[in-house]
Amino acid sequence: GTALAKRLEEMGTGVVHDTTLHDSPIYSGAYNRSAVTAQAYLEQYPTIELILDLHRDAADTPTGQMATRCSIGGESSAQLMFVLGTDKRLNHPDWEQNLSLALKLQILLETENPGICRALTLSKNRYNQHLGKNALLIEIGAAGNTLDQAKLAARELGEAIVQLTHTD
Repeated sequence: GTALAKRLEEMGTGVVHDTTLHDSPIYSGAYNRSAVTAQAYLEQYPTIELILDLHRDAADTPTGQMATRCSIGGESSAQLMFVLGTDKRLNHPDWEQNLSLALKLQILLETENPGICRALTLSKNRYNQHLGKNALLIEIGAAGNTLDQAKLAARELGEAIVQLTHTD
């Protein structure tokens, strides 16, 4: 998150970066707690145009923690994965707007760095994406990736966000 915020700010985009751990001490209810935090920011800063919820994939493999990798400019990078909530279980009338944004970002990212994105995942959950028309959950690598790999992917994500928002 810090690497993404830094890259966005370097490129002239204002950022509100919250690092509250909503899943501690207990995971259950984390999205309810993070919704309260996000809603407070949206009320405090009504001009917020993009809500990003960053994660790392915690999936395991039979031999340990999963890592996702691609090469960017000869360096090893984590991959990105967009996880999109739908209206299949909970009210989320603008989910297709979020899907459109994710697809546009994925195309930009893949054009610049083929292989940086994993397949987009649709879910019946909404992951607080109902709070805005431009709200995304993004997995930056997985538990087996290094911090440097995740930072490189985050910087590329920041560049794609700025490129998209300055041409849209």
